[in-house]
Amino acid sequence: MPARLTPRQRAYVRKRTNVPDPDPSELSDELNIVPFLDIVVNIIMFLLMTLTTVAFFSQVEAALPEYRKGGIGKRAAETEALNLNVTVTRAGVIVSGSGGKLARGCTTTAPGKVITVPAGMNGEHDWVGVTNCVRRVKEQFEDETRVTLSADPEVPYEHLIAAMDAVRGEDDELFPDVLLSAGIR
Repeated sequence: MPARLTPRQRAYVRKRTNVPDPDPSELSDELNIVPFLDIVVNIIMFLLMTLTTVAFFSQVEAALPEYRKGGIGKRAAETEALNLNVTVTRAGVIVSGSGGKLARGCTTTAPGKVITVPAGMNGEHDWVGVTNCVRRVKEQFEDETRVTLSADPEVPYEHLIAAMDAVRGEDDELFPDVLLSAGIR
């Protein structure tokens, strides 16, 4: 026969087994996503605010190339742009422009593989010769200030810096706006 509970034990059991009535929001089987959406909206607002701040302080200065050709009538280009390119290779320096590659002596253009200022027997480049060649080009295009400099990946970094100095000129500014281009292969 089961043991009888005392009134004190019955009150304790009744108190502990009392099931509270659930809240009406707890009765539905759907998930309440309102708190989750509040957090997501706050995170999005925070990210947008930090993005504008970071973008403001991390701007990169870049000069885009100018488009000079084309147009009809008054918009047409009166003079063709030089587009001077100086390429440093192990064999020497190639100077080219819109009209083609300059031949040795920097007076005429030549087709094919042309080394404008060849390197010496020991691999040393003639930077004075490059400066003289660029000076001849500057005499014909006095308003031009931009030159694009590229180098073969096998060329040492010091040669690239020396080429930059050579195209800028020593006493007079020849082409002060030097743009670097990817190496050739």
